[in-house]
Amino acid sequence: MPPDELSWHMHVTLEEMRALVRNHSVTILDVLAREAYASAHLPRAINIPVAEMRERAPVELPDRSRRIVAYCGSPT
Repeated sequence: MPPDELSWHMHVTLEEMRALVRNHSVTILDVLAREAYASAHLPRAINIPVAEMRERAPVELPDRSRRIVAYCGSPT
């Protein structure tokens, strides 16, 4: 997605991310390549690589009011 389509962004600490993963009202979005997701990912994470975001997000993330936390780095 182009930057102008993002409503906001923030950086979170490891402790904040742990709390977000435990919060089932938050969607965890892994934007890494499928291979990276297959080798390791955060619990409950949905994998939609950046290159596929435009076509897959409307189907797999239909609730635009739901809080989504995306990550693009290693979960370890």
